[in-house]
Amino acid sequence: MKKNRLKPDQLLQAINFSNRLTDTKLWLSMADDLIAAANILEVEVVKYWSEICVENNQIVSTSNRKYVQGAFSLLIAYALENYFKALLIHQERKSLKNKLLSKLPKYLSSHNLYQLAFKSRFKIDLSEEELLSRLSRSSIWAARYPIPVGPNALTAMQILSNGRAHLAAYYAPNDINRIHSFIDRLRNHVLTEIENNI
Repeated sequence: MKKNRLKPDQLLQAINFSNRLTDTKLWLSMADDLIAAANILEVEVVKYWSEICVENNQIVSTSNRKYVQGAFSLLIAYALENYFKALLIHQERKSLKNKLLSKLPKYLSSHNLYQLAFKSRFKIDLSEEELLSRLSRSSIWAARYPIPVGPNALTAMQILSNGRAHLAAYYAPNDINRIHSFIDRLRNHVLTEIENNI
């Protein structure tokens, strides 16, 4: 059987890839950068929601501003994904140590925030699961493309872990406060885990 040997430049790239993949500080820094970018858009999102007029539970006028809620949610979802992946990498550090990696481990390839929370053993309640479900929908396709990779993903309803369906195809003005609370809790948890278990 012929061994698959790496050329010197491929070896250096694989070493660099492995080192960067396992450096949780890089994942945390990227998450923080994504949140900083989302915070810029958040100003427009708040203004957009404040300009919507509702009478008798009916929207009577909307804002003329550019709608950036999807882009805001996309950046937030990517940031949360990086926090969860930093936590997973930290939890798997012994199995990753001194390994030459040429691709992401399978457990890091998901964009589903609920699955990442579950895999990383980060406890969430049903309201947080619902929020993560909506943010995942944004990051997987709804805030990136006009259509998903298949027709089944077009459904506006998704099933939570308790078996109940919820509407996943909407944004709400109170999402911002919920997102900030969740980010604070997750980021603090990840930092504590990494700092206390080096």
